[in-house]
Amino acid sequence: MVNKVKFNRDEVITKAQMLFWKKGFSTTSTRDLQTVVDMRPGSIYSAFGSKEGLYSESLKVYATQLKLLLASHIENSETVLDGLHAFVVTVLESAEDGCEVCMLIKASTEFDHTQPKLKTLTDDLLQQFEHDLSTLFDIAQQRGELANTHSPLEYARLFQIQFTGLRSYLHRPMSKPMTEQLIGMMFTLIKNY
Repeated sequence: MVNKVKFNRDEVITKAQMLFWKKGFSTTSTRDLQTVVDMRPGSIYSAFGSKEGLYSESLKVYATQLKLLLASHIENSETVLDGLHAFVVTVLESAEDGCEVCMLIKASTEFDHTQPKLKTLTDDLLQQFEHDLSTLFDIAQQRGELANTHSPLEYARLFQIQFTGLRSYLHRPMSKPMTEQLIGMMFTLIKNY
């Protein structure tokens, strides 16, 4: 009788996600994965097909978590803009060392034509997040929270640029005390856009 290795798939993906997020796909070795997820390389390949397969699942889980976090803040806020504000605060406050930059953004800078599957997956996930943001900004405009001078997609893009830049900026030494002020500036810019 063959012994089946038992493991918690979600736990393995979560551990791998944190490792990939911190180190990136290319600089994460099979040995790194083996150590972090506590599985032999053969078991990793058997369960996920490849390092690429495990990374793909990790990136999809990250995108889903981000979407659920955003939805939760929107649902628990009086306005769309309040929900977006709360989402930004939560993400910035919960950033761990090595994970300050969005995993999707980090992935988009890492992959090119040499890794077409991961490049396509990253682009698709980023496109979906932008679509979700556009939908929220459309709702905000319908509710009178924002002017109709720009399209919901333009607001979504402005939000992403500001949010990505803010996450990167706050990685700098001595920047944390400015977090609240910088978030305020970001939303003032969006409201006055």
